[in-house]
Formats: sequence, C-alpha cells, structure tokens
Amino acid sequence: MKIKGFSIVEILIALAIFSIALLGIGKLTFQIVKFGKVNELREKAIYKAEKLLNYLVSLNYNDSCLDDSPEKECCQNGIYSNETCCGGLTCDDEDFTIDYSVNTTATDMKKISVKVEFKVNNRTYEVSLEQLKGNW
Repeated sequence: MKIKGFSIVEILIALAIFSIALLGIGKLTFQIVKFGKVNELREKAIYKAEKLLNYLVSLNYNDSCLDDSPEKECCQNGIYSNETCCGGLTCDDEDFTIDYSVNTTATDMKKISVKVEFKVNNRTYEVSLEQLKGNW
C-alpha cells in the first residue's frame, strides 16, 4: 500500500510561492500606511490654509496685512514669523511651513494666495488656495 502525501520539493515550492505573496502584501500594507499619513497631513494643511485665507479675506481691504507683497511667512518649523497677520493660526506642528502673498490685479482686486507645505519621509507636499478680494 502506497501512502499519498506531498514530496519535499512540492512543499518547498509552495513555501516559496507563499513567501512571495506575503512580501507583496507586506509592501502593499506599507504603502497604505504611508498614503494614510500623507492624506492625514494634507487634510490638516487644507484646514490651516482655509483658516488663514478666511482670516485674510475678513480683513479690511486697506489693512496692512493685505499690502502687495511677495510671500509673507506665518509659520516655519513650528515658529511664528508674523502673528499679527496670521489670525491666531497655530504653528504647533514642525512639519508645516505656512505663508501667503497678496497681489493687486489690474481691476483693483486683491488676489490672496495661501500656501502650506509639509514633509513626509523627506518628500515635500504642497496645498495652495487662492481667493479674490474686492474693495466694495
């Protein structure tokens, strides 16, 4: 009577296939965690950008914070650069750099641009929002 079973070669081949599948699943899990972190920080950056943009839009058209300017920095490495014009924006996270610029258009409107940058694994991501403000 012959006993049926798997040979050692069949078991080694099955283990090799199983190991390759596990490596693929492990890499996929790592990517999911990484993209989850990026999306979490992106949501936080959008919130900060919206908060600053809403504050700047609420200011009087002639406010000094809305003077034509190159980028004005609010936060860098968790430190305030310009508390007066940043509307109480919290700079508690060292991964964020927050700045804004104001440009007067030909039609005498002010284009307010807010930019938030953040880093994940030595890669820089950016969120930008813009809005026009008229003098009416």
